[in-house]
Amino acid sequence: MGGKSTLIATKLKNFRETFMRQLPAKLDAVGEAHAALGQGVPANEAVNELYRCFHTLRGESANFGLHALSDLAAEGERLARQVRKGEAGPESAWRPLLQELVGRMEREAARTDAPRAMDLQALEVVAAAETFHGMERRVVYLCEHDPLQRLNLATQIGCFGFEVLTFGELEQFRNAVRGGHPDVIVMDLVYPGQPTGGADVMKEIRPELERTIPTVFISSLGNLSSRLAALRAGADAYFVKPVNITGLCTTLHALTTREAPEPYRIMIVDDDPLLTEMTALILQDAGMETRSLNDPLQALPLLFEFKPDLILMDMYMPGCNGTELARTIRQIEAYFSIPIIFLSSETNADAQFEARRMGGDEFLLKPITPDHLISTVTVLAERMKVIRSSMTTDAMTGLFNHTATRKHLDLAIEDALKGEEALCFAMIDLDRFKEINDQYGHDAGDRVLMALARLLRQRLRTCDVVGRTGGEEFAVILPACDIMEAGHLLEQILESFAAIGFPAGEEYFNSTFSCGVASLDKFGTAEKLYKAADEALYISKEEGRNRVIAVGCEDMA
Repeated sequence: MGGKSTLIATKLKNFRETFMRQLPAKLDAVGEAHAALGQGVPANEAVNELYRCFHTLRGESANFGLHALSDLAAEGERLARQVRKGEAGPESAWRPLLQELVGRMEREAARTDAPRAMDLQALEVVAAAETFHGMERRVVYLCEHDPLQRLNLATQIGCFGFEVLTFGELEQFRNAVRGGHPDVIVMDLVYPGQPTGGADVMKEIRPELERTIPTVFISSLGNLSSRLAALRAGADAYFVKPVNITGLCTTLHALTTREAPEPYRIMIVDDDPLLTEMTALILQDAGMETRSLNDPLQALPLLFEFKPDLILMDMYMPGCNGTELARTIRQIEAYFSIPIIFLSSETNADAQFEARRMGGDEFLLKPITPDHLISTVTVLAERMKVIRSSMTTDAMTGLFNHTATRKHLDLAIEDALKGEEALCFAMIDLDRFKEINDQYGHDAGDRVLMALARLLRQRLRTCDVVGRTGGEEFAVILPACDIMEAGHLLEQILESFAAIGFPAGEEYFNSTFSCGVASLDKFGTAEKLYKAADEALYISKEEGRNRVIAVGCEDMA
């Protein structure tokens, strides 16, 4: 494990020790709040303070893996809520229950050591200031009143490549957000004495903001009333503590992404140049990319070059009619499923049916209104994109599959050689993944796979290609990247991943991966590059796992 990983482990240990040192004082606060009932303190004030103490301890204990203590605090929280609402019956019924709960909590804390693993998924705070190659940093404003949970969440979110600014007080946050420019806000719902304090502040400041800022609420409360309070304050998402960091960061990425979807590619085949141009203009105005052809006999070269998502073609054209061209295209394996829309003035129902039977997906009568044309093309082109995606991507992670990754590697090498640019290729394998499945179950293993996939997509550059090439195997193509850059970038990701904690029932566990990376300038061809990265991965496993071995890079080896 590298120096930064050691720093992470030390920081996690410090978090645990700090919380355990504070635990007696937190339990004392619960006891004092309980003792204050009936001792001159106004009843409502005393019950509210007791409720707050239970609520805080419940969330903190769960976050640090003390689930038995958290469950006891949850019982106290529910009972205090009933007392506050007058639903707990006479004092002679609920006071002994509260007394018993306080005693059980003290006994549970006395026999509890800090757990070995927590759902911190943490990286040292300075990691948030790392430079991520070719990556636009998105700013997160995190408002959480508890200092330990605030630091934990900040380091978790920073692990996935966000820049995090933290605030412990609502007033501090309120002042900062009015003059700041966050891309997204993560807001705790409950504050001392304010059951919906985070929601109240967001409702107050939203009208003053120049733009709508996506907001994610977090809370130890998962009930409907709390969720409604967040929703009415403009929540885009809601997470219950302890927060699933992979899900949170996936949501943060979705809320802050600025990537425009690729336009649909539409190929138009019509022997009438004027109608072809008019159809193209309508589709281009709707944001689609078009290529046109007036001679159907030249369709295949354009088809192979343009790789359209959909083909619009006339029924009756000299030299080759629409049904003949459609049948020919359907005989090409790669285009067997491509949507084909016939455009024609043919009104005969039998002819239209025959056109569909011979390979058409839709038949549109000329003249067609622009709205009808656009909506029909959009629906069928989107279907083709989904079909193509299912053929090239892994269903679980959304990454490219093995076949697509190899094709991307071939294309990347071709481009690199033409432009005389650097290129690196890395192979990644999760360490002892079978043991994770055997010990914690396949659902836990799936969460590990999805977390690594998300981390790679978040932390790598937009030009990099990531694939899942086997059960627990991944591959990364890094164009315009030399071996030193690639090695250090992957080392950063490795250290972040090693700090992630995964829940499995009442336990938490960590996972690591091993990585081998090689450069094109040293090995020259796709096969040699693939083999070199695979051999480097093998060395990484042999030397103890959880490391990056970069071929020809002594610093990494």
